[in-house]
Amino acid sequence: MPDEPKRPELTLDELRARIAAAGITIPENRLNMVRKLLGEALAPLRSLDSRKIRPLEPAVTFDAAGPHVGVGHE
Repeated sequence: MPDEPKRPELTLDELRARIAAAGITIPENRLNMVRKLLGEALAPLRSLDSRKIRPLEPAVTFDAAGPHVGVGHE
């Protein structure tokens, strides 16, 4: 949309951080290609205004205290 501000592209440092967080290895000579592909894949999500999307269900919450798998439930 022409009236929306252009979002900055993913920098190589941000891409490297995402790769490290994912625990994968990508050769340095492939980073520009991966950055382009990731940018294209995320473009539809970036164009959405999440404030306009009405949630259908309450958010899922988790209780770290339990119940746990393999533990008898009362």
